[in-house]
Amino acid sequence: MLQLMRKHARNWLMKVVLGIIIIVFVFYFGSMRGRQETETIAIIDGSRIAHAQFRDEYQNLFEFYRERYGNRLTDDLLKQINLKAQAFDSVITQAIMLAQADEWNLRVGDNELKASILSYPAFQRDGTFNNDQYQRILRYQRMTPETFEDMQRRALATGKVERLIRESAKVSEQEVYEIYRLQNRKVNIRFIRIPTEPAKSAEKPSEEALQAYFQEHKEEFRMPQMATIEYILFEGERFAGAAPVTDDEIEEYYQHHEEEFTENGTVKPLPKVRDEIVSRLKSIQGMDMAFKEATTAHDTIYQEENFEEYAKKQGYAIQTISLPRNAPLTGEFAEMQELGEYVFDLQEGDLGRVFSGNRGHYVFRLVSLKPSHVPELTEVLDRVKKSYAESRAIEKARGKADQINSRLRDGTDMATLSRTEGLTVSQTGLFQPGPEIPKIGYSPEMEDALFEMSAKEPSPDRVFFVDGSYFVIRLTEEATPDEKEWTANKDMMKAALLQLKGEAAFLAWLGETREKMINSGRLKILKNVEDL
Repeated sequence: MLQLMRKHARNWLMKVVLGIIIIVFVFYFGSMRGRQETETIAIIDGSRIAHAQFRDEYQNLFEFYRERYGNRLTDDLLKQINLKAQAFDSVITQAIMLAQADEWNLRVGDNELKASILSYPAFQRDGTFNNDQYQRILRYQRMTPETFEDMQRRALATGKVERLIRESAKVSEQEVYEIYRLQNRKVNIRFIRIPTEPAKSAEKPSEEALQAYFQEHKEEFRMPQMATIEYILFEGERFAGAAPVTDDEIEEYYQHHEEEFTENGTVKPLPKVRDEIVSRLKSIQGMDMAFKEATTAHDTIYQEENFEEYAKKQGYAIQTISLPRNAPLTGEFAEMQELGEYVFDLQEGDLGRVFSGNRGHYVFRLVSLKPSHVPELTEVLDRVKKSYAESRAIEKARGKADQINSRLRDGTDMATLSRTEGLTVSQTGLFQPGPEIPKIGYSPEMEDALFEMSAKEPSPDRVFFVDGSYFVIRLTEEATPDEKEWTANKDMMKAALLQLKGEAAFLAWLGETREKMINSGRLKILKNVEDL
């Protein structure tokens, strides 16, 4: 078709056809864009929110983030930021607040509007409003004064709504003090440690008990999918020294790696490190030559399908290893973690690509893939016995800890309990609660409990498992906050808390108002964010 059109481009009939195509294209696609710009995405109290408002808000947000992040504003970051959702929520929020401003009769007078524009820093020169600058900035933004003044009037109205809601938040001095007390609280707890190790009994579980335990926990003993490969190693040492090392190569290496040959801040002279450099260069040469040999072998084996024959003919040993899926590789393969994922994409008998490690380069093929499966009890009997013993030890230690904690909460003295059970009472000393508990270990769960404990409720209703032991704890001391520090900081803390509560109050009001407007039919969302 295109060739026909080019060939007859001068023909009058073709010109008419092209003209019709252009007209259709302009009117069809132009009308589509026009419809999109005027398309209504929501209606609030009978007033429509057009797609153009969403587009303008989206562009404003995009410019904001572009200025903030610069070259770091990637497509992935834009997806995380979710500009569409932000822009959509913003235009809906503005509409809700304008509707509320009308409902509350919050008007913006001409004098108020004028004062806000005159005080706008961007329109000032030497601290005074400059009309020429005002007009120039608006022209640069392709905006008329009437449009800007309308936007400013709406911004002032929504600002009044937001300010009224935020100012409804109240903060008492007692609230601030409680937060200060929690932030600066220091406690001392006494604790009894019940380890699981001594609880491991010498009892021998019956076959029935082991079988029942295995059936209940058999997924814990599931064997992963296994790939068995056989490989030929082209070791760098085998080729090291095959080529001589020249003086120029030694000199060049020395100059480029001087920092590696320093002693007490001074670079060692070349004669002292010459042998080490020669050894390094031979090793590098050996690895390079081994790689060439490995790639040649790979291509030959791939074409002739003679893995065993090639190895035998060239004097290489074939070694075999099994690799579990989704498990880190160890030993000489530890640095080739990609190999552990790569082999599972092959078919049995496939030759893989050349992999390189510290020792050399590997040519391998996949021998077999064994699917993941739950083994028979006899195959994992030792593991099951060990796991059973550990679970029984934990179960007994937990039972003992719960019993001690229950008696402690009933009023029994902690020291008496510990002596009866042959255990020791220890204490942390004063510390500020956090996930790292002195003399106990890391326990976010215990940290949470510490904030619930008080002089009236010194013992929590639970025990805690940390680093293989159970702990029974009791609050024994709580340091009082520093009054001078409290007096010096309370005003600042009150202002910060008031700001936070104001923000929370505004967000809560906005969510409730939006939901009420939707339920009552005042707000109708006509487009989903994904469709914009």
